[in-house]
Amino acid sequence: MAILASRTKTGISWIAESIALFKQTPRKWLLLALTYLAIFVFIPSFPGMQFFAFITILIWPIFIAVAIRLYRNAEFKKDENFSAVVQLMQPKMKKLVMLGFVNLAYFIVVSLLLNADMQVLTDIMNEQKQMSEQELMRAMQTMIPIFLKLIVFFIPLVMAVWFAPMLVAFNDYSVTKALKSSIAGSLQYVVAMTAAWLLLTAGIMLLMLAASLFSGLFAFISLAFAQSLMTILVFGALLISVALTLAFQYVTYRDIFRGA
Repeated sequence: MAILASRTKTGISWIAESIALFKQTPRKWLLLALTYLAIFVFIPSFPGMQFFAFITILIWPIFIAVAIRLYRNAEFKKDENFSAVVQLMQPKMKKLVMLGFVNLAYFIVVSLLLNADMQVLTDIMNEQKQMSEQELMRAMQTMIPIFLKLIVFFIPLVMAVWFAPMLVAFNDYSVTKALKSSIAGSLQYVVAMTAAWLLLTAGIMLLMLAASLFSGLFAFISLAFAQSLMTILVFGALLISVALTLAFQYVTYRDIFRGA
């Protein structure tokens, strides 16, 4: 593991490098982001396709490893097509799927532990349109502790899987060692990574806000056009946020584990 200064300045530089990497070939990374959203968000949300959500959890480490390889190739201007990248991953597929099973097991355990809380959230979401202002305020007070509990449960998972797919695919780590090393790397650079996450999140929120405000300018001309424009712009902002997050994942892996 590399020894870097875990400080705010390091986190800011990671975001700057992620943006620079995205700007090299933005259309390529937007297409990658669209593929990510299609596989892991849109398809599982279709009626009758909920079972696919379990499959996406299993294949997520494979997708991330392939995506990070593509970012690495772009930074070093290495010409390696998609099929060559997939072929490179084939010897590690079994371990990457095992990593996916670990993710799935964690999701199942957390779902069982938080089943009652999730039901409360579902009920609130279903009834919010019929709620008065006072009822909405009480509902918000109920939801905040549940969201905090969800964050507490899922932070360890994010730390464990942030670097794990790359450590399995490129550093030849076992699944257990990859998970432990990912947590260790995240903890060692927690200040820099937290600063970077806050900056990235703030930037994404500002981008979403700008898209909404810009589309709102056309509401006086045509409300339907303004709504359509807002949908397009917000979706574009979402694609950019996914692409930048993947770039950030690559940059942190490269620097912390000298993956490049």
